[in-house]
Amino acid sequence: MDARPSVNISPAVRRAYWLRTRRMTLVLLSIWFTVTFSVIFFARELSEISILGWSFSYYMAAQGTIFIYVLLVGLYAWRMPHLDKMLNDASNNGK
Repeated sequence: MDARPSVNISPAVRRAYWLRTRRMTLVLLSIWFTVTFSVIFFARELSEISILGWSFSYYMAAQGTIFIYVLLVGLYAWRMPHLDKMLNDASNNGK
């Protein structure tokens, strides 16, 4: 099955596709920025919390943020084929 949409896509379908793509990208970038900024900005407050003998700020800097980044990339990689399929289906149905 060819995942590429046909060339004849209505402007409304194309606009809806890009709106959803941009919205998802902005949400994921907002989560990325919030996680990165909050760990740095609240490092002193987070260092008072201890997990398995390590301060929470160290844990987040060493492993937690990387884990969240991988989840964000995985979520993007999982969701984009669904959006592409929606565009392809809409273009094949002539909407």
